[in-house]
Amino acid sequence: MIVYDVFVIITAILQITAAVVAIMLMKYTKFNISWVLFSVGLVFISIRRVIDFVGLFYPDFGFDSPEFYSWGGIFVSFCFAIGIFMLRRIFRLQRAAEIKLREYEKRLLQSVIHAEENERRRFASELHDGLGPLLSSVKMGVSAISDDIQDTEIRKNLEDAVNEAITTTREISNNISPHILSSFGLESAVKRFVSSLTLNNLEPKFDLDISIKNKRYPETIEIVAYRVICELINNTIRHAHAHNVQLEIKDENNTLLINYSDDGIGFDFNKALKYSKHGMGYYNMKSRVTSLKGTIEFSNENGHGMKAFIKIPTYDF
Repeated sequence: MIVYDVFVIITAILQITAAVVAIMLMKYTKFNISWVLFSVGLVFISIRRVIDFVGLFYPDFGFDSPEFYSWGGIFVSFCFAIGIFMLRRIFRLQRAAEIKLREYEKRLLQSVIHAEENERRRFASELHDGLGPLLSSVKMGVSAISDDIQDTEIRKNLEDAVNEAITTTREISNNISPHILSSFGLESAVKRFVSSLTLNNLEPKFDLDISIKNKRYPETIEIVAYRVICELINNTIRHAHAHNVQLEIKDENNTLLINYSDDGIGFDFNKALKYSKHGMGYYNMKSRVTSLKGTIEFSNENGHGMKAFIKIPTYDF
């Protein structure tokens, strides 16, 4: 009997707690009818447990109504059965809310991407149209006075410095917002970017296999794909000490596929995430690709290079 009494006390406490929690959660379910039925059923069971609990200490309590318990059991069964049947609506609402949340996050990130690109274009335009003509004017002025400069070395250094400044300004403007991407598409932009890195025949050597035949994609897809490819190449150049880079871009079943690999030193994934510079690069690439319902996977071994595989569906655009 002692064991029975202990279990009655424990179940009474647990049942009352469950009923209270269920009632408190009603407002979060917006008083969904299925949850209300569950809560009512739990409250009735709690009352039943309280009666048993009181009976332990007051044997003469005298509440013994088989009819009450029978109808109560029927009522609880009815509440739980109907509640479970209607519980599907909660799951549908939850699923709909998750879909809306993902769509909102997607639109938000795409808005950020577009805002970032617009700011890049504005800055590149001001750099090209503002500083560019100014440097050209300086070059003309230097050329005009060069005949008066007796020291040919000084004259040559001035001209070289101005020419270098003009070239650097043009390169910075193009890197910030490559007009070739918006005008001619992903394939042309990637080839132009790679060619700008291989002018001096320095390592790494690039092996490009692009088979999308200059196909155009929606602006957001082209921007994300181009920025991710540039980030991968820049990481290889800065950190990997690689001799060779392979880049494959193809389109299969309305999906843009990008395979990237280098033969560099690889990297420690956990260490890369620990430091903000590398971690933010990784998360930036992942968040951009994920915003397009795509995937990006990395594989690497220290001393044996790294690989990245990117899939971006194009049928939703």
